[in-house]
Amino acid sequence: MYTRLLLLFLCIVRPLAAEPLPDLGHPSEQILTPEEEIQMGKAFVRALKSQASFVEDELVNDYIRNLGYQLAANSPEQGLDFNFFVINANNINAFAGPNATIGINKGLILAANNESQLASVMAHEIAHVTQKHLTRAFQASENSSITTIATVLAGILVSSADPTAGAALVFGGVASGLQSQINFTRGNEYEADRVGIKILDSSNINPRGMTEFFEILQSSSFYGSENDIEYLRTHPLNTARIAEAASRTPASSKNKPHDSLRFQLSKTKLLVADHDNPAELLKDFDAETADAAMQYAKALIELRVNTPSKAIKTFKALIKDQDHLWYQLGLAKAYLENKQLNKSMSLYNELLEIYPDYLPVIHAYVSALIKTNNIDKSISILEKQMIGEKNSITYDLLAQSYSAKKELLKAYTIRAERYANDGFYEYAIQQLTNAIKLPGISTEAIRRLHAKIQIYKKEYKIE
Repeated sequence: MYTRLLLLFLCIVRPLAAEPLPDLGHPSEQILTPEEEIQMGKAFVRALKSQASFVEDELVNDYIRNLGYQLAANSPEQGLDFNFFVINANNINAFAGPNATIGINKGLILAANNESQLASVMAHEIAHVTQKHLTRAFQASENSSITTIATVLAGILVSSADPTAGAALVFGGVASGLQSQINFTRGNEYEADRVGIKILDSSNINPRGMTEFFEILQSSSFYGSENDIEYLRTHPLNTARIAEAASRTPASSKNKPHDSLRFQLSKTKLLVADHDNPAELLKDFDAETADAAMQYAKALIELRVNTPSKAIKTFKALIKDQDHLWYQLGLAKAYLENKQLNKSMSLYNELLEIYPDYLPVIHAYVSALIKTNNIDKSISILEKQMIGEKNSITYDLLAQSYSAKKELLKAYTIRAERYANDGFYEYAIQQLTNAIKLPGISTEAIRRLHAKIQIYKKEYKIE
């Protein structure tokens, strides 16, 4: 019960554009044991997945994770198992949760102009974790936590139908019940800024990105009206905070890298993927002045609007300038969409030889195998992958492969394992229940499925 209550407390984040840096941090062992902390982290992510959409682009996620690991490796507290992910939401936000969980909204990535600006937010959130700000906030709220939790829970329930009303309910209650912490979390923000700047500098990323991004957030285009929730107005991004961040930026860091190609390509992928009319993005396209990111956008859009022959030419031009993996994967997909199967499979095989353990390459190749009905080969690759590193996409592709082969019992059990690994035991149980109803299933198989259901039911009650 205690863990569930604290989890609800963690939901006090600020999801509106006006205040992008919530004050959650790493719980200390004085409040939670390491085992409880891990359980809470899993429960936190599971709660997010049940209410929010995650970005599933593997290349973008890999970029964000690697950038996060680079920063975490230079943080004050080593040995934390950070988990970085991207929420498919357009508002500008990032947050730190239990067990070193860091979430970044898609809108924040799109708002950043370069890698150092994105990294500054991530470093700030890493600092919330390493400085144990969640511990301080929870200790300060012990006397009012029940009221707070009830308000937050009600806000979550309302926001499922009306996000605006839900947010107002949550923050209205929090503002009245947690005024003492609001002043305290201002200090957390300054501390996270100071530690974040050190992390950036030690990671060979230009710390000036922090003040640059502050200035973006301060601009009127990213602020709401005067009717913003009072709780958010008590956490202003004022000139004093910007000035302090600027004053703490080492002069020696001015020549450190500001940007990277992978940031610009990630931003491009996110922008093109969700655009209602991607062709609009090319209305001012000029081949003479277009940089690599704009050329990449052109190729991705050509794929989206079903002109793969044009995409092939654009990807080839990009590869001529720089032989980048992302361009190669795009070209292989363009060949596949253009029915040039031999060229597509040949390129995928080449990439797999170069990157034999890289999941984005493995999954792209397997997806092509499934699309071309090479099911046995896709299963062979994925079954080997299940022995080592695997994720939800590995499970999904393997279940899809077995479904295509009409081996539905295996497909259901694989999907069940995928849900169970994510902590969604009720969905796992449903998959196994569906498997039991399959015609012609053996008595022994039914017995095993019932036994597994009992295990999942027990786990579900524990959670």
